[in-house]
Amino acid sequence: MRECGRVIEAYGNVAKVEVFRRDECERCKACGFGSRDRIVAVATNTVGAEKGDEVVLELEGTQVVRAAVIVYLIPLVFLLIGLYLGTVFASFIDRRDMAQILAAVFGFGFLGLSYAGVAVYSRRPAISKYRARVIRILAPNGRKGSEDIHV
Repeated sequence: MRECGRVIEAYGNVAKVEVFRRDECERCKACGFGSRDRIVAVATNTVGAEKGDEVVLELEGTQVVRAAVIVYLIPLVFLLIGLYLGTVFASFIDRRDMAQILAAVFGFGFLGLSYAGVAVYSRRPAISKYRARVIRILAPNGRKGSEDIHV
């Protein structure tokens, strides 16, 4: 997946890049980008881009899928496990009349734990493999270059 954007901040090998929504994003709504005009992405600056440069960002498709699994599928699995364990716990304490309440409590508790786990994981250095990379400078310091901006 490739996108064009403008570097708004660069420090070391990291750049904050402002990415503007394309028309296709408005119809898709898969990632929530369709509801905003722009987002700021933190990217690995592999080409030495500086503030104001127009750049191309790249994120591999497999990385997008893995990140989606971490953010969406793992919390869903934790929710379902919590619902099941809440029902089992209600049977264990012989309070089947409270099975739905306990299932909801356990389900949302496990969902919260999964979000906490994802938040902790997102602070680890290994998360950088899910970060976009700046792969090319289109126009230094925001000046339009002779290259075609469409990616």
